[in-house]
Amino acid sequence: MALTVAATLTGCSNSKKQQYDLALREAAELRERNAKLESENRERDIRLADLENQLRAQPVAQAPVVIQQQPQGNTNSWNNDGNSGGGSDFQRNARGEMVAEIAGEVLFDSGSAMLKSTAKRTLDRIAGEIRSQYGGMTIRIEGHTDSDPIRKSKWASNDALSQARAEAVRNYLSQKLSNNRMTAIGYGSSQPKGSKAASRRVEIVIAGA
Repeated sequence: MALTVAATLTGCSNSKKQQYDLALREAAELRERNAKLESENRERDIRLADLENQLRAQPVAQAPVVIQQQPQGNTNSWNNDGNSGGGSDFQRNARGEMVAEIAGEVLFDSGSAMLKSTAKRTLDRIAGEIRSQYGGMTIRIEGHTDSDPIRKSKWASNDALSQARAEAVRNYLSQKLSNNRMTAIGYGSSQPKGSKAASRRVEIVIAGA
């Protein structure tokens, strides 16, 4: 009987030790996972701060300059067939930057960040104007979405989708332009326009033009 009791106690002791060892391993894994998440968050904060510094460092024109006479009523935004309505593809915004605004439907299918084949014709035209008028200047590609939550897409958020779309446009333009001063920024739904359709857009910004 003494041997039986001793064996039982030994078995209980071994079981508790195994549970303790398992708990230690789980705690170590959790610490490692938390450390990884903290590192990713720090890298994201550094990246955001760098982008904000780049935006603040870009000069703002003090007075508007007419680049090209536009027909009355032309806003230079792109319609659904990819045509700009005539004149220059760029117009000056409130910050004094030249901007070409392209409707999201012209460039991408719903929920996608892959350029349509027809979108490349539009981007080729814009690239030609950049080469002829804005060569060597800093270019910022901004992605924007509406506020509808992501449902049927691989993107986790509108911010992620807008960033991917901005990068897709930047990657295509970089093949057409000998300009390495080109950044891509996704603003998600943080800068909406008057309607959901108008909010879904990509803006190509010539800083300091």
